[in-house]
Amino acid sequence: MNYLAWLLLFVWLPIILMWALNWGYLLQYKRTVLYCIGWALLFSVPWDVWAVRTQIWLFPSDTNVGLWIAGLPLEEYLFIIFVTMMISTVTLLLKRRLELREQADGGGI
Repeated sequence: MNYLAWLLLFVWLPIILMWALNWGYLLQYKRTVLYCIGWALLFSVPWDVWAVRTQIWLFPSDTNVGLWIAGLPLEEYLFIIFVTMMISTVTLLLKRRLELREQADGGGI
């Protein structure tokens, strides 16, 4: 399985499903999600570039499309962006569930 297929199956499909079912709530937090993605890129890209240069890990050419940007394959940027989006989305939905539970319980935990 190539990297894009893996992203589609395990990252993009869950994101699409979560946003489709909860778009009204999640749309309120679009800036929060974008900030999370920005910070993830800021810290992850230099780390990944260093890891590739020092050969801690590598990206085999047969698993990506071959487009490299600043020392990393396109798929790595997509991974950083969309896994961060997925984790942010899950966190926001858990926050919502906790808020709804607290409302149902009368405000107490």
